[in-house]
Amino acid sequence: MTDFYARPLDLRRLFGQFVKRIWIVVLTTAVCALIGLGLYVLYSHVMSGNTVYRIRNDYYITFNHEDFPNGVDYYNAYTWDSILRDDPIVNRALQELSGVGKDEILKSVTGEILGDYRILTVVVTGTDRELISKISDAYKVALPAFADMIDMLAKIELWTDAEIEVYDAYTREGNAAFLGGLIGLFASLFAVLLYGIFDDAIYTERDWRLRYPDIPYLGRRDTDEYSVNRSHLLKYDGNYIELTTDEFKFDRAEFDRLRSADGVLIKLKAGRDRFETMDKVVFTLIKQDVKVVGVME
Repeated sequence: MTDFYARPLDLRRLFGQFVKRIWIVVLTTAVCALIGLGLYVLYSHVMSGNTVYRIRNDYYITFNHEDFPNGVDYYNAYTWDSILRDDPIVNRALQELSGVGKDEILKSVTGEILGDYRILTVVVTGTDRELISKISDAYKVALPAFADMIDMLAKIELWTDAEIEVYDAYTREGNAAFLGGLIGLFASLFAVLLYGIFDDAIYTERDWRLRYPDIPYLGRRDTDEYSVNRSHLLKYDGNYIELTTDEFKFDRAEFDRLRSADGVLIKLKAGRDRFETMDKVVFTLIKQDVKVVGVME
């Protein structure tokens, strides 16, 4: 018994334990990844209210080339980004808005010219969906009014009227899912390993021989190993009764039947039969003077 509890590391046994429970690792990893993703979405888009909305409207600028041939050089991408947040346009936009402060407009509006100098893109970004829509609509009035005040500009017209969209410059959903899955992976691997330490199931021949050294292990049924071991250790035409742990019962007639045979072959369910249950079967059979001649899978 001492040798059994001091048994060396058996990689085959560990592998058998892991294969049997690998579904736990896979399932836990997947579930934790989904939990991580769900918690991030709940926090970022619901609890913290920081879902980012954006409207990108394009405006077509008609310049007064006849009177100001160099006007195009002044109204470039850099200057437009600043002009959109200057007082003339902002104050005109505020006239279309109620309950909105100037600071809210300044931090929401940006401008860009990506190619054609006549196409100005006004981008309104923020976390308040309704406010973003209001500011965008206000600029549809403020920009044409601004053109009326500037001699270099003939007119500014709304070219594309875009719908509001959800926009995140950098989202962390993937990171959250990966972190959740990683935590689940390591936690499940640790749990499987810890369970394996306390697992008293019988997985390998070494397990059996350390626990029951006097009962030969014959091998897996229908293999050459089993045939050779059985023909060498047992009588060829012997009357042997095969018995599994779940077929074992405390019955006087049953013990008489087992004793009358040439011996009992225990059918081992590797990975499912546990030593606690097997001990009860083996030691009871020995006490009842039943000859246990071998074990097979």
